[in-house]
Amino acid sequence: MEVMSTVVQLAGGAVLTTLTLAIYVIYIQPIYIISFFQSLNRWRSGCTIKYVKVGECQFAYMERGQPSENQPSLLFLHGFSDRKESYCGIIMHLPKHLHLIAVDLPGHGDTGIKAKADLNVEAYAAKLHQFVGEVGLDRGRLHVIGHSMGGGLAGCYTATYPETIWALTMICPGGILLPDKSVMFEKIAQGNKHVMIPETVEQAEEMFNIVLHNKSLIPPKQVLKGYVDYSKPYRNFNQQLFDAMLEHGQDGLTPYLGKITAPTQVIWGRHDKALHISSLDVMKKKITASLQVDIIEDCGHTVGLEAPTKVADLLLNFRETVYNK
Repeated sequence: MEVMSTVVQLAGGAVLTTLTLAIYVIYIQPIYIISFFQSLNRWRSGCTIKYVKVGECQFAYMERGQPSENQPSLLFLHGFSDRKESYCGIIMHLPKHLHLIAVDLPGHGDTGIKAKADLNVEAYAAKLHQFVGEVGLDRGRLHVIGHSMGGGLAGCYTATYPETIWALTMICPGGILLPDKSVMFEKIAQGNKHVMIPETVEQAEEMFNIVLHNKSLIPPKQVLKGYVDYSKPYRNFNQQLFDAMLEHGQDGLTPYLGKITAPTQVIWGRHDKALHISSLDVMKKKITASLQVDIIEDCGHTVGLEAPTKVADLLLNFRETVYNK
């Protein structure tokens, strides 16, 4: 009885401690909420964090599974100001036997970038090619998948280094001059140049209203504060990169579309307010490779967050289609 009483007291103390810690994190240091869920999602996806030196730059990446002769590896490229963990929701719904890598692009997440580095898509593609060689992805067939800025990079990379590319998936890709102006570009035209780089909770809420169609997924204000605090160390670089994309890369993917030879899939959220779905009209005219277009209804720009199961199913269906051709 005495032992049981002690256990109950300890349990009660643990609950109180946990509650106190939760209150501290949520209201005093909400930045830790972001780090916690990133770690949780990595664990749930079964990925392991690894690092590799590529010239002067150390790349951070997540990996799951082993390369296979029968199944091409998958390389995931995230979007602007994002990081490798953004693919965890999709990866959770992919078969465990598939070998995959999700990488932090230079200047993002835990991957560094040298001062005054070139920020155009060609420079990023060249650096990515070095990474691919260092981790051995060039030894077998490769399925490259990119979202938003990463989608534009994936298209450029596939067109520039086609030797081992088995298939390409671009999700709401950037780098195409939009026939119809999106909400994001309307705000940029109105003078809100860095609408995607929030410095306050209110600006973060505005950004999430652009990228999410399902408004119930917009985080509460304390989590948004954590996001703003978490993003602060990246803010100057993100502003430089976004300025470079506006100046040089707003139409950076278009010249490469006709050079893509690998089977290509384009996935787009019907209600994308960051990059307008009308870009599909340009892609259909320019891409001469076999093309599969998949539109996700009731979905915005962040399809990996709004419809991870659907995206995983579409990826697997596309892979099956390529195999059967």
